[in-house]
Amino acid sequence: MVCAQILKSKNIKMKNTMLNILLICLLFCVTGCGHGDEPTVDSSTSLEVSVKGTTGVTETNIKVYIFTQPASNASGRNPANALKSVATDNMGNATFDLQSLAAGTYHITILEEVFTAALSTEQVVLGTKEFTLEKGNTLNEELILTSDRSLKYNNGFIPTTITSKLAMDEYKRWRAEEVVACSGGLRVISENSAETKVEAMGFGMLLAAYAKDKTTFDGLFTFYKSKRTTEAKNMMAWSVTCDSFLDKGSATDGDIDVAFALIVASKQWSGETYLDDAKAILTLIRDNLFKTCTVNSASIYIIAPGYNNIAWGGCDEMDMMYHTTAFFRVFASVTGDNAWEKLANDAYVTLGTGSHPTTGLVPDWQKATGGASTASYRVHYFGYDACRAPWRLTLDYLWNGNTQSQQWANKVSTWANGVGAANIVDGYEIDGTKRGSNKNSSFLGGFAVATMAKDQTTVDNFSNELSKLNDTYWFNINTRVLYLFTLTGNFWNPMDK
Repeated sequence: MVCAQILKSKNIKMKNTMLNILLICLLFCVTGCGHGDEPTVDSSTSLEVSVKGTTGVTETNIKVYIFTQPASNASGRNPANALKSVATDNMGNATFDLQSLAAGTYHITILEEVFTAALSTEQVVLGTKEFTLEKGNTLNEELILTSDRSLKYNNGFIPTTITSKLAMDEYKRWRAEEVVACSGGLRVISENSAETKVEAMGFGMLLAAYAKDKTTFDGLFTFYKSKRTTEAKNMMAWSVTCDSFLDKGSATDGDIDVAFALIVASKQWSGETYLDDAKAILTLIRDNLFKTCTVNSASIYIIAPGYNNIAWGGCDEMDMMYHTTAFFRVFASVTGDNAWEKLANDAYVTLGTGSHPTTGLVPDWQKATGGASTASYRVHYFGYDACRAPWRLTLDYLWNGNTQSQQWANKVSTWANGVGAANIVDGYEIDGTKRGSNKNSSFLGGFAVATMAKDQTTVDNFSNELSKLNDTYWFNINTRVLYLFTLTGNFWNPMDK
């Protein structure tokens, strides 16, 4: 009896063991037993799109959309209606997870939002392709653009977190708030609305030229010409009102911007004298404001800050922000004068002497050989002059691939990224010690442009933070719109047109 009970007990245990084994195997089979790490049917539903330009070269950092409607339908080219969007990586591929989409027909579409002469934006279709989605499939599609994109620089990263529409909307706000009529022309106001400074006129003419706003551009140039003085060597006086002059001397950065804006205008509108007008201003600058300095035993050019019966400032009183190297290379092209090219190259000498070795920050004013200006009233920290330098100098990398521009932009944007986009304020010692306390676009936007030489993640982050600001002070809103135009690809090199 005892033996029979023992055998019976063992049989029950064996049956239980076998049952457990069967249950475990059944569970493994249900969850993919015997298939390694293969995904379930739904998780393998994906799409990889390889994007190439009209010449067959892969297109990086370009946003790819998936729509239910074809691009011939207005709803099929409105980004707000897109089911998904992904930017291509550095191999020109955009990978989509399509688990959430039902089986059916969809459309891959690539759009570019461009400015129109009506001060608006429109979506241009660069390429589109239909595909059929079957659940469980991994799809691979190649899309070759039918039109090349215009909002693209030769180098760097364009953010995916802001749009041309934001840039144009801010342009229209700037025009409504900052531009006023005066004696048949238009002027850009300063902190005191009765005053206009030449740098504001330079800002305004750059913006109007790139915005395709001919009426505003011509009105601003009319005012500029009405305020030329003999004291400024026939350039515009630095500070004026509608009816009078507050300071009859010039400020070179404004005249440089005006000359460059005229070159852009000559590309936008034919049949005008814009290019000749630009060359006339460049001749005045070249003949009167170039200075020669000795740095590290070499003879270099710098640009004098202004002219008031004589060219003032120079080797012991200079401003890096006045040295927009990308503009100077364009000036060399349109005038045939290689002195402009030398001025551009030599700017990196003074950038090296004046910038901080760790942060890359430059002071408002410096000596060509580095260190504080001998003019005691000139500040030696990163303030409201120097804040524009990251924008002005990074353009040389975006347009021309200049490695010195790239290296400096990387250094200064690495420092700014360490501070954090949300924490950037209006002023720093060049070693990075905080001086300011206010947040505005003049500083954050300049660093955002510098991050275009760094990487996609950083420029997306800084641009997103910039989009949140709502500047009202004249200087900050002017620079804000210039930075937004640059970040969205709307500040192109006129020599590429």
